[in-house]
Amino acid sequence: MPGKSEITIPAFAGMNNLDISREIAGKNRAVRPRIILNANVTADGEIIKRDGVTKTVSLTNGHSEWACNLCHLVVDGTTLKRIEGDTAITIGSVGSFETPTYYAEVDGIVYIANKAFTGVFDPTTNILSQWGISLPPGPMVSEATSGGLAKGTYQVCLTASRGSVISGNGPISRIEITSDGKAIAIANRSPTDIVWCTDPNGNILYNVGPVNTIVNVPSVEPLPSLWCQPPPFMEFITYAFGRMWGASGRRLYCSEPFRLDWWKIGTAYFEFSDQITLIARVKTGLFVGCKTRTFFLMGTTPEEMQQSDVGCGAIPGTLAYCNDLVELGDTISPTEKRHVSVPVWVSQEGIVIGNPVGRLFALSQPNVRFTPGERGAALYRRYNGQFQYLTSFKKGPEQEGLGMSDDATVEVIRNGAVI
Repeated sequence: MPGKSEITIPAFAGMNNLDISREIAGKNRAVRPRIILNANVTADGEIIKRDGVTKTVSLTNGHSEWACNLCHLVVDGTTLKRIEGDTAITIGSVGSFETPTYYAEVDGIVYIANKAFTGVFDPTTNILSQWGISLPPGPMVSEATSGGLAKGTYQVCLTASRGSVISGNGPISRIEITSDGKAIAIANRSPTDIVWCTDPNGNILYNVGPVNTIVNVPSVEPLPSLWCQPPPFMEFITYAFGRMWGASGRRLYCSEPFRLDWWKIGTAYFEFSDQITLIARVKTGLFVGCKTRTFFLMGTTPEEMQQSDVGCGAIPGTLAYCNDLVELGDTISPTEKRHVSVPVWVSQEGIVIGNPVGRLFALSQPNVRFTPGERGAALYRRYNGQFQYLTSFKKGPEQEGLGMSDDATVEVIRNGAVI
């Protein structure tokens, strides 16, 4: 056609809305268009139109979708549902109001938490149950005759039990035994409660057993769950280093090691200066994203963890663990080495990955400028042999589904439609 000529494009290398010169094709030069919509760029430099999506299950207000090798879950309003094929099976309620819900699978059990609920889901039975055991009341104690207790002051408490699992202790009661040869009667023990008692004038609680009367104290088994409680309502739960971790406001809580139902809420936490929006694990510690900054806790136990500021704030809901990532700068390794279970999320400055030495690596910032919204969603998948990290988020006062702060892209997309 007059005034027009063909342009040879050897390959595409993704999108770039920062350097317009990269749009121009040169000899043997991969091109980065300013805008790529509804298409994927392959590892070979081809642009392929996306297949689109197919609706398989109808939900009234679906959110918080999650899957592992054992099950596929989603929340519809405040109701947890399990997806099997094109069917949504109702499991149960996960709170009194609608809020983002988080999951973590440990040894075949799915732990579930949000701002109004904590629970555990068994995929083999489809049963949703309580996470942890509620604490029993304080024991109502009185002195009784015909026992083997020496005179002195005793401290007594109860733990509830469910099979072989016990709760933390309820309130501790004190009683003064005035002479030798007495016992302690307990008036309010339920059939599943276990009694714990100190030696006279002691401070270590020992297992007495499921009894209504304490006639002696075998000083053998100390109470292992002293001051523990069920987990608090929390978000962003993550299993790492034998503990469950979760956030409530500015506090990062952790369970006792290998006892995910025991939480020392009053003492076992880290407090940050801003609201927590992300918890991501690596083999050497935890990334903790907040609204304005992201921190790294180096170490695998709370006692040894050292905190450092590593970057800008994290967007909640955008974390996914990805495989097939190249060397991250943390080790001396060949370029062909691939890393697995690497945390990837959206920060205030773009998509980042976290490595085991506590550094953040920018994936999108050199090429694509965008302003994420207050909350997003993400998933990791393998599609046609290629690994992909997909993310979406809302921004703006009306929470429109547009995440690019780029005038040209805004002109191409209007109200969610390409024009």
